[in-house]
This record gives sequence, structure tokens and C-alpha cells, in this order.
Amino acid sequence: ANSNLDGIDSHLGIDAVTNQRVAEICRDQVQIDENSVNCGAKCGRGPNNGFALYPQRFSLNITSHIEFYLALGVDIKVVIMTRDPSITRKIKLEKCKEPLHALTENALAYSLTTEALKVYGKAGAKKRNEPERVFVASYESLMAMEKSYLFDVYKQLEIDSNFSPQFKDENERFIGKADQKPHNHNRIDADEGKLEPIFTREGTLRNNRPHHPDAHMIKEISAHSLHQKQHAKKKLPPPPKELPSPKERLLPKKVITVFGPESSGTTFLATTLGVASGAFGTDGGWEYVLAPGKGRNKGPQYKWAHLDNVAKRAMTPDGELEIQHLSLPWGWMCGDPPLADVAIVDALVPDECFRYERDPSLDFHYAESIWFMQHRQKKRLAQARMKRPNTNQHHRALLEVNDRDRVDYPNGKTKYMNKTEVARLQGICRDEVRISGLNEVDSHWTCGAKCGKNEFDGFALYPQRFSVNITAHIEWYLTRGVDISVVLSLRDRSISYKSKFHGHCPLERESRREDAIALNLMKEAIEKYGAKGSRCGSLPGDVSGRQRAFSVSYEGMVGMKEVYLKGLYKQLGIESTYIPSFADGNTKYVGDANQNAGNEGFFSQLQQLWTSTTMPDVKSLDNSPVNVLPKRVISVVGADRSSTLFLSAALAAATGCSHTGGESSQHAVSEDGAFEIQYMPLPWDHSCEVNSALSEVSERNVNDTQILLDSIAPVQCFSPSDVSILQKCKHDASISQEVFEEVSSRQQAEDMVSLLPNRYFVNVTSHIEWYLSRDIDISVVLVMRDTSISKKEWISCGISSTLVDASFEKSMGLMKEAFVAYGMHGSRVPKVGTERVLIVSYEGLMEMKDSYLYEVYNELGIDSTFLPSFIDGNAKYIIDPPPEKH
Repeated sequence: ANSNLDGIDSHLGIDAVTNQRVAEICRDQVQIDENSVNCGAKCGRGPNNGFALYPQRFSLNITSHIEFYLALGVDIKVVIMTRDPSITRKIKLEKCKEPLHALTENALAYSLTTEALKVYGKAGAKKRNEPERVFVASYESLMAMEKSYLFDVYKQLEIDSNFSPQFKDENERFIGKADQKPHNHNRIDADEGKLEPIFTREGTLRNNRPHHPDAHMIKEISAHSLHQKQHAKKKLPPPPKELPSPKERLLPKKVITVFGPESSGTTFLATTLGVASGAFGTDGGWEYVLAPGKGRNKGPQYKWAHLDNVAKRAMTPDGELEIQHLSLPWGWMCGDPPLADVAIVDALVPDECFRYERDPSLDFHYAESIWFMQHRQKKRLAQARMKRPNTNQHHRALLEVNDRDRVDYPNGKTKYMNKTEVARLQGICRDEVRISGLNEVDSHWTCGAKCGKNEFDGFALYPQRFSVNITAHIEWYLTRGVDISVVLSLRDRSISYKSKFHGHCPLERESRREDAIALNLMKEAIEKYGAKGSRCGSLPGDVSGRQRAFSVSYEGMVGMKEVYLKGLYKQLGIESTYIPSFADGNTKYVGDANQNAGNEGFFSQLQQLWTSTTMPDVKSLDNSPVNVLPKRVISVVGADRSSTLFLSAALAAATGCSHTGGESSQHAVSEDGAFEIQYMPLPWDHSCEVNSALSEVSERNVNDTQILLDSIAPVQCFSPSDVSILQKCKHDASISQEVFEEVSSRQQAEDMVSLLPNRYFVNVTSHIEWYLSRDIDISVVLVMRDTSISKKEWISCGISSTLVDASFEKSMGLMKEAFVAYGMHGSRVPKVGTERVLIVSYEGLMEMKDSYLYEVYNELGIDSTFLPSFIDGNAKYIIDPPPEKH
């Protein structure tokens, strides 16, 4: 454009004539006009027509920036700089002293860079068969490789130059000694009560504070790191333009409710199911709520509120399916009033029928807003009383402050709903949802909570903090013709409690009592509406008689990720390919074993349980030339140290099987040889003494330890000493002589070092097919345990961390493959009900004990009341999380 200005520099144009000439060129060539759709910024009008008007501080939408220039026929490329996130965070806070502003700017920056890379990076460009326009460059790589890296960037940008600046690594001034307890940003937001991993938008997990890097090599270029792109906070989508339509029907056809103790992963799970089912958007959701007005208008006003996750419920646009989220308990602060009993209600009713007993005249959203305002006032008073209170004292002081006067519901109309509309909805609550004070006379119906009377007839009145009787909740919806499923979220008990204590309820007595009640309610639901539950199909509305309660393991979900989640989708009848990102929120709670935790020798206790069962001796089997193949096999599989031994021993005792001798044996078998329990850790490596030979394994020779077998043979054919048994194994089981020689040589080796190759994995899928091909009924139980704890136990056994990571990855791969093929709705399962693979959570066993184990028995067709001692081997590893840095 400057060439048309007859030598006058546009940026120095201060007279009106020059300004108009520049504006004219901008309108003609750059298409910046007051009538333009996109001026790059705000379109100037009147005398400023032709100029784009910018704020003093702004971020740039990189994607539209690219498209702006492409529309003008300009070949544009964008370079996105990445830099170490810890360092960039420090630099950002040096430049921007307001942490809240810094976080907000960072969230927007990462959202913009992520979107640009997705649309115009290599993958996006390839989809549209267009040239790549967004490139990523690393500051650390520039400092390390200097010219080589820089010249490669030149080539990508088609720059023909040999210019090289001076390379001075500005990161060095931030590097100090290693922090033995590094701060972990995976955290619980105590104000919002959310659990990590927290689902935000587009399936990402917000478990780190966003970071904003800078650049020092060239001042003009700022580095916008993509290192933490999964933690970006996208710009909020616009709220709906239309107000919600009046509802004629309040009950959906199908309900999925996620229950769990506080801090057990319910938020993440409910939001994931919400997105997968179409009830909740990938970028969050909008809710039209009544809240106190601001400014001059102090009265209540309806407004759109944006939700990052399924805070309580979300419904599909057609009103057919609702996802509900209810932690146990739900609602206001714990211990308010102090030491109050935990209130238990029958069900969560539709929002239109929901009111709080404390203020039944208030819309519940409005009531919560008023209480929160009161709470903030109380907090200020409590802080004034105590200069430096600890968490527990502060909470107690907070509860001692008296409430302010309650706020009455205002008369007259609001922007959206008036008293007539409220009365209409009350009528629907009475007629369709069957919520009425008359229910106290007709015991066939319940209101879900306390029935409202007189002017509140049609409302269910709830305490400020309550737990829900899950069994009654199921039956409440079934009697109203709603197809309901409940998902019970299980997480390591010790971790869940610590997370709750630090983030939700800093009162130990109240926390433990609430958790105990939550677990009892979950146990009852599993016993009555789990697999083969005692009340499945007992109600007139429950025609199918199917399972209604499903347990989900937080550790299993984080471990098996998309495989586990897809299995849950199928159980719940959700057709979706949506998979969020996963981050293990347990890691920060796991430390080195505390030998004073009261459960030392945990593994040796399991070994003793496995090797000293009091069932009949089976040595006579070796002399029996009858059938060498069992009729029924249950293989208990899991990554080593995932407590497969505990479940194997429990199942052996429950089925009347006894151990076949020797600590290294993998079999327990019934007296008649028809039933066999197989203990199959991945990998199988006999003992810690053998593992000590693996302490020096490096990445270079890890593959030497990853021997893979197709199957584990039945006990009679594992290492037969009798010639007649050997011949029958060859004939009946189709096992070749070479296999016997290989297995036998491994078992009889004496030199500990030579046992290195004897450490082997089993292909779980081919193991199943080996038995099925011989007409043997086989089930495989995959045991999931917290990944960090399993690895720590493994490492404590003397194995190198390199080998532990490689072995764990291989184990999970084999287990995932088996579940995809033979788990719920597996690709090789001929029909529903013939699944061969079941996932069991170790943490679930320790949390729900007998109820969970009996559920496993039912799934496997085992009729037994045997219960082992439940000693939580995880407890000694659980620590308090590092303190947060503000």
C-alpha cells in the first residue's frame, strides 16, 4: 500500500488528507470497510471508515487471522512457539502481577493456538488437501540445537537465509536443585468442589493451571506454548438466543444417574456420559437460572449460566434422556448445622418440582445464590475472628456465625417465569410426576423427599445437604415408567477420603460418617439391582428385569481408558465414539510405603492365603487317567502386583478349589478336577528373588524379558510327571511334546540368573480361544488396581523402573485386547450374556467388600457366601497431597 502514497509513510500520516488516502487504500485493497464482515478488529465508522480499531491489549484469533489474509490472496504462515511450562508460568507472573488475569489470558491463548494448529496444522491441511500453514517450534530445541534447528524452521517457512542470531538460553536462570516433593497442580478446586481429572471442553481434562510462555531470543516474537494445550480454556460459546420453551412433560424416557462418595470421580464420569449421550456439549452447556440481580436492580433475574461440567443434571434436546450427577451426600456445607444427622431422601425429582425445605417459596437456584452470599459474609466474619486458622478451626468458626435474615420470594413477574407458570408446573408435578401431599395417604407413591403441602403441594422439599437412597431412587423412576440405570463410581477409599477432606468437608467425624452411609447405600443398590440382583424385575414397571446398578472403577477407567469407557457405553446403551482425555488424579496421593501403616507383609499374606487353602488335597489327580481337561476355568489376570493373588485365593475358596502345591504354582483345582482357578499375573515371574535378577534391565534389553505365551495349560498338563497323563494331554488337549519340554525346563531351572527368560506374559485373547476350541467354559477376570501403587510394589521387589513401565504397558495392552474381543458386547462375543471377560476393581473390593465380591460371584455363576479378610494393601502408600502454592 505504501507504493501508492507517493513516498508518504502511512504510519506518520497525521494530516486529514493523508489519513483519507490511507483509509481509501485500506478499503479498496484490504477490504476494511464499515460494511465489511471482517475488518480484523472493530470496523471504524464515519471518518475512521477504512481503519481497524484495536483495544490497547488484545489476543488474536489465529485461525481467523490466517483466513483474513488468505481471503486477500496473501500466502500466510504461522509459527507457534512452545517452551517449558513451569518456566513460562514464572515469566508470565513476573510480567502480569495479577494471577487471575494471567490465568484468564493463558486460557484464551492456548485455546487460540490449539484451534489454529487443529485447523491449519499438518493434519488439518492434509484433510483439506491444502498446504500446511501452522508450524510449531520449540524454544528448548532452538537453544539445544541452535543453527541446525533454526535452519530447519527456515526451510519449513521457505526462507532462504543463513542468518543466525546469538543463542543465549534464558531457561538456565530458572533451573535449581530438584525439589524432592515437586508441586503437583493436579488438584481439587475447593471452591467448586470438583475432582481431578476435571472435564472441561472438547474432552479435555483441566488438571493443571494454564501457562503462558514468552520469548527472549527475539523480542518481536512471543512464544505461545502448546505444551499444555489440553488444559486450555476455550472462549465460551454464545448463549442460546431463544428462551427455553415451556415444558409440557417433565419425566424423560430414560435416566442414567451417576452416584458415588464425594471425590470419587463422579463429576468426570457424569460429564463424559453427558457428552457421549448428546445431553451435554463438548464445550459445556447453558442453563437458564434465577439469580440475584446486580447493580441497581437487586431483584431476582433469570439469566443464562454456563456450566463446564454436568453439575447436577443434563438432558438431551428431545427430552428423551437425562444424565444425573449426585455425589453422596449432595448440597450445602458438611456439618451445617454442626453434627447434624445425614439426611437421606428417596429420589432426585425433576428440577421444576425441586425446592429446599429451608426456603420452599424460593426457586432453588435463587435460594442457593442467596445462601452463598450469606456464606461469604459469614466467612469474612470468621476470618476476622481468627487471624491464621487451620482448615478445621476455620470451618468450625464459620458454622458458629448466625445466618442473616432470609430473603422472601418477590411478587410479580420476572423476565421469564411468573407465578402462573410456576403454578402450571406445580400441576404437572402433581399429575405426571405424582408429587403431592396426598402421597402420605396413598403409600404407593412417594414424593422423593418431604411432600410439600398447601401452597407447596407439588414440590418435593429437600434438606440443604442430603444423600439419596439409591435403591429407592431406582424404584421411584421405575414406578413412573422411566427406564433407569445407575452408575456407582468407586475410587480408592483412602484417596477418596483425603480428597474429600481437603476439598469438601474438613471435619473428620462428619466426613467419615457421610462416607460410611454412602457406601451402605451403594452396597444395597448393588445387592438388589446389580447382576442377578434380588429385586431385578420385581416391580410392575420393570418389565425387562435387567440389571440396573453398574459399578465403575476410577482406577480401572484411568488404566484402561477408552476400552473401559466403551464397555460402559455399551452397558448403558449409549452409542458413541467420544473419548475424553485422561489424567490420573490419584498420583499426588501416592508416596513410598509407610511400614507403620499396619498392613506390612501384605503380599506375603496373599501368598499364604493362596498356598494354604483348607480345601481337599488334589495330589490324587496325578494318578487319575481320567479326563485331563476341566469343564470350567476362571483365569484371574492383572498387571503384576495388582492383587490378582487376593481375588484368585478368594475365588478358589469360594468354589472349593485348592492349591496344587508350591508357591510358584498358578493353579487351584476342585477335588474332581472339573473346576479350575488360574492365577495369571502379567508377567508371571515367580517371586521377588527372581525379580532381583531384573534390577539392571535397561531399555536396550527389555525385549529379552517380554516373552509371550499363547496360553497357560490346565493343571494336569502344566508339568505332568505321569506318562499316561502326558499322553492324554497330547491327545485330549492337543499339546505337543515341544511345549512340555519348554515349560518343564523353565520350571526346573536352578540358576537364578538363568530364570530371566522364564519371566513370561500370556496372550489373554488366545488363552481364551485355546480353551474355547476345546469346549471348555472359560471366564477371565481382569483385576484393576491403582497404577502408581502397583508400580511402587513392583519396584520395591527390585525391578528396574524401565522394566516396570515397559511391562505395565504390555500388560495393559494384552488386557485391553481381550476385553475388546470378549468383554461386554465384544467383537467376538456371539450374543449378549456370553461375554468371557469381566473387569474387577481392587479398590472396589476394598471399598464395598462383601457386596462387591458377591456381585463378582454372581457374574461368574458362583454360589458361595465365602468372604476373605479385606486388608487394604493400598493404605500404606497414601499420603497427604503437597500444599498448593498460591
